[in-house]
Amino acid sequence: MKTFGVRVKQELKVQGKLQKDLCEALKVKKSTLSEWLNGNNEPPMQTIVDIARFLNVSTDYLLGLED
Repeated sequence: MKTFGVRVKQELKVQGKLQKDLCEALKVKKSTLSEWLNGNNEPPMQTIVDIARFLNVSTDYLLGLED
């Protein structure tokens, strides 16, 4: 899920949001988010939905299914 991490990081940067903000919204540790963004672990499906909502993008975009 390398695309997922790249796109989440990109959207955070474009929107001027911090990983810390996303961690707070999801109620997860920074180390957990880091594992997901680096592709070392996969977030649960509901968390992917929550991230998409936080970033105001589609889950398909985050997962690399659409541009």
